Amino acid sequence: MAVGIYVDRVTKHFKSTVALNKTSLSVDKGMNIVIGPNGAGKSTLLRCIGGLYKPDSGNVRVFGEDPYYNDEARGRVSLLSDNYALYDKLPVIKNLLFFGKLYGNSDSETVNMSRIFLKKLDAYQYIDRKAGELSRGTKQKVAICRALLGNPDVFLLDEPTAFLDAASAEKVHIMLEEFASDGKVVLYATQRLNEAARFNANLFIIKKGRISKSLRHSDLYGSILKGAKINIKLADPLAEAIAKKVPRFDAALGSNIRITVRNYKDINEAIKYLIGKGAYIVSVDYSEPLIEDML
Repeated sequence: MAVGIYVDRVTKHFKSTVALNKTSLSVDKGMNIVIGPNGAGKSTLLRCIGGLYKPDSGNVRVFGEDPYYNDEARGRVSLLSDNYALYDKLPVIKNLLFFGKLYGNSDSETVNMSRIFLKKLDAYQYIDRKAGELSRGTKQKVAICRALLGNPDVFLLDEPTAFLDAASAEKVHIMLEEFASDGKVVLYATQRLNEAARFNANLFIIKKGRISKSLRHSDLYGSILKGAKINIKLADPLAEAIAKKVPRFDAALGSNIRITVRNYKDINEAIKYLIGKGAYIVSVDYSEPLIEDML
């Protein structure tokens, strides 16, 4: 049986700009993340997989078929792009009924599905509001609902939590995990490391239009984030002699201790030391390396 998504040496130009440069990936059922900086080619890759763009060279297959030419293959894919694709002057429910008809749903099917999805996303209370009156975050929730009405086998998402607060983003994450556990293919594009690390997923790092590395999420903090700066905020400053003996010590400023880690086990060692010295820890924050610097 053909894999869910197969991309083989795909190149895509927009005039003189090379958006994808002989990039390849293969993913099947479950959660998959494409991570890379702005301009890396994430959105173009998703649009090629969704059948919206024809590659200049190379091949894209969805369950063995070319989604650009094959209507059935394209119909098995749903793309949530950075455009909400909602009609601002229509109420949410009329937007969803319209798109439900395009997917071939009856009105009752669309209403039932919308109720389920919007309740999971804590947005059902807006079902009769005009889309143009909603916040960006709420529009995004409705757009996620819209994208799922076709019951796709492949769900492509382009920065789906960009305008969501932490609680709403977590609801989206849980929904996507449920979708992936049901045997669907989820391919999630993001530039945010914390988003990538949230899932037990296959990770693909894209730079300058090319997949440069694939790894498991457990490798993200073990290798990619080597050298991260960790700031440990204490309730009270430590004596200089004690502070300088914190494992992986880098600098101290008032009640803040900064360490540079080799891996995230080093954080535990530093915290263990500080607690042993009677320090009270207020918070632990890290400054991740720029995603542009990822290998």
